[in-house]
Amino acid sequence: MRSNRLARPLGAAAAVVGLLVVGYGWRVQATYALHGPGGLATTGGSLAALAGAYLCLLCLLIVARVPALERRVGQEVLVAWHRRLAPWALVLIGLHVVLVSVGYARAARVDLAHEVWSLVTGYPWMLPAAAAFVAMVSLGVVSWRPLRRLMSYETWWVSHLYFYLAVGLAFGHQVTNGTVFPGHDLARWAWTGLYLVVAAALVGYRVVLPVLRSTRHRLRVAAVVRESPQVVSVYVSGRDLHALRARGGQYFGWRFLTREWWWQAHPYSLSAAPDGRTLRITVKGLGDHSHDLARLRVGTRVLAEGPYGVFTADTRSSDSVVAIAGGAGIAPIRSLLDELPPGVSVTLLFRVPRVDSAPLRAELEALVTARGWRLWYLEGDRSQHPLDAAELQRLAPEIRRADVYVCGPESFSTAVFDAARRLGVPEQRLHHESFAMV
Repeated sequence: MRSNRLARPLGAAAAVVGLLVVGYGWRVQATYALHGPGGLATTGGSLAALAGAYLCLLCLLIVARVPALERRVGQEVLVAWHRRLAPWALVLIGLHVVLVSVGYARAARVDLAHEVWSLVTGYPWMLPAAAAFVAMVSLGVVSWRPLRRLMSYETWWVSHLYFYLAVGLAFGHQVTNGTVFPGHDLARWAWTGLYLVVAAALVGYRVVLPVLRSTRHRLRVAAVVRESPQVVSVYVSGRDLHALRARGGQYFGWRFLTREWWWQAHPYSLSAAPDGRTLRITVKGLGDHSHDLARLRVGTRVLAEGPYGVFTADTRSSDSVVAIAGGAGIAPIRSLLDELPPGVSVTLLFRVPRVDSAPLRAELEALVTARGWRLWYLEGDRSQHPLDAAELQRLAPEIRRADVYVCGPESFSTAVFDAARRLGVPEQRLHHESFAMV
């Protein structure tokens, strides 16, 4: 949980721009469309379209991996913004469809179904806009958390690509049919500029920059090491890797250029601090992609987006660290611990089903022994080690004055942070990272 002084000013700036966009639309609409049959509904629908489209563009810009935003705000905050704004964008777009259809039907004095059919089939760019609306609604449904949990990462990732397509399909309809734009060339060009800026950010930072970086650094798979029956480490080598400025605890979007997976990036965190020669990830086989990592061939070319994240050692504000990992969540914590300076005390709590199958066990024990830290294995299920406030206080008595780094399943992290807050740990000392690649 990273406190960031830029988060509120940036949010306020985005809100001001949004108000200007909608306010301009209101001024134009009020001059000629507010009165008459269906005028109020049509005006409301047009304003909902402006606000909804603006939020859609904002959602895309937030996940465009703009380096300045990533470094200053942090991916966790950006993903939280994206998740909060996206439902409102869909609601406003849906409201636009309903209100404009009602307004036009009243103005034409026909039934609603007849008017909807006329709009879709009789206006330019309306068929693509209808397809965009269906795609947005479908994405909203599958993003509902209970359904999201039933989907594989691959399916969820592909479904989000349709949102980019949907926003693009809606563009032509908006600038040609939108009642705000006819006769207002400056407004049309300004709105087109917003689309172009967002498109340039997406293509530049999520496609062009990763390709250029990976080509420059000649990233390739150097080794694949089986850590346990379910866990594998992949070493990626290249030249001038120090220029990536990666830190322990950060993650990349990895695209391994095999026949099956060249088209898809997956977020995996570093499991060892970068040494300028190799980057290492350690992954538990939970899905198709993570299972297939064990079959990667040495020499496979790699494209990497990143580094991303603020789950790093330099975010701490004390000389005491309590690091808590659940299962494969040990990977970023392992690399973060590498970069703690001498003099920092560490208590590491590691929840695992069985100690003898704990990922990176030998490395952790050697590091803890060499640095004089403490390591507790929490073996078994959650009922045996609930990690409530009393248990955290018992295992890590210094937690009230420590920085707390947590990585694991969402429910695990939430429970740990709730317990830490009850113990009085300040919010700015609670560190977590969202590894979503939306």
